[in-house]
Amino acid sequence: MAKSRKKMFIMIGVALIVVLFVGAAAVKASQQKQDVGTLVKTATIEKQDIEAHILTSGEVVSMEKREVLPDVSAKIERILVKEGDQVEAGQELVKLASGDLDYQMKEAEIKLAMEKDNLQQLSKENYTEMEIALSNAEIQYRDAQTAYENNKKLYESGAVSKSELDTAKSNLDQNYNNYLLAKKNLENLKTGSEVTAQEKQVRLSELAMEKIGTELEKYIVKSPISGTVTNVDGVEGSLAAADVAIMKVVNTNSLEIVTNISEYDIHKVALGQQVKITGDAFEGKEYKGTVKYIDATAFSNETGQGKETVVKVKIEVIDKNTELKPGFSATTDILTERKKGALVIPYEAIYTKKNGEKVVFTIEKGKAKEHLVKTGIESELAVEVIANDLHEKDLVIMNPTEQLKDGDPVKENKVMKNDKN
Repeated sequence: MAKSRKKMFIMIGVALIVVLFVGAAAVKASQQKQDVGTLVKTATIEKQDIEAHILTSGEVVSMEKREVLPDVSAKIERILVKEGDQVEAGQELVKLASGDLDYQMKEAEIKLAMEKDNLQQLSKENYTEMEIALSNAEIQYRDAQTAYENNKKLYESGAVSKSELDTAKSNLDQNYNNYLLAKKNLENLKTGSEVTAQEKQVRLSELAMEKIGTELEKYIVKSPISGTVTNVDGVEGSLAAADVAIMKVVNTNSLEIVTNISEYDIHKVALGQQVKITGDAFEGKEYKGTVKYIDATAFSNETGQGKETVVKVKIEVIDKNTELKPGFSATTDILTERKKGALVIPYEAIYTKKNGEKVVFTIEKGKAKEHLVKTGIESELAVEVIANDLHEKDLVIMNPTEQLKDGDPVKENKVMKNDKN
């Protein structure tokens, strides 16, 4: 029993010695930590231009593409173009068999020519005759007037009888009436019913020819836009059905990129934003674009990583005569934000607390100083930091943890320069 107690006392003594030793070591380590401080890596707050971008991929499509549709069902007589041809709006692409419409047009042309000739002859001959008749009537009237004036003087001198004077007066009246009639006939000719009727015949022939021409136009299929011919499906000798495409015309100088933007990024995208366009099919080339359309609704898109909610966005290609072709895939780099002279730090310098507050720590007189901050533009590697008590060239602690507190002693281990955004 005595030996057991002695052994127990020895064990308790050893334990006390160990506790005292560990405690002393801990106190010493704590004192050393306070004297030296926690080793931390730092970065310098820099003032620089910063940009935010969204990278995405999409498909090149034509902003203007039209199907070439015949207005009537008829046999394809001749296809005037081939795939790849450049055509202008209104250019003839396909000629359809028009049946007897060509004969009807020739017949109408001949009839119109005849009606016009009849009108010309009618107007010319009658007008000439009436002009001559008026001229003769006027001469006879002037002669009768002169004869009457002479007889009147002779009668007053007693050289002629009253009967002879009356005869001269009657002749004057008759020639005057003839003159008035000839004048009226010429005036009536200018608005005469015969000429008017013939003019109407000419107009009717013109309308008939226009109607046939309108029908013939339906048998000549023209390009609705300027562009490149694609998808030629029609074959000469086969039947073309009304409203079924024979071919397509694509405007390759009016292109856009159709892409999908994540629901988490779409709020950053706005109309008019600048876009850089690159792609494997045109390696080494970079084209300019601009955001021209943002869909009003989102949809679920299936990807290799699963489903995601996205919004369709269209980017207009500004450059013309590019190597882009409809159907190509392209990478788009959308510039969403830009700021000059922003205070910039690495992402790793920001610590987000459980309550959502964001803070950074600087080093002041060997101690960590906490700063409540807001973040602005975010680039790929850096972020704009907004705080009244932060300045260019201040040192910020990288990768701060929950254990780091305001006022903790720290010692800079290595100065890290920010990566350019």
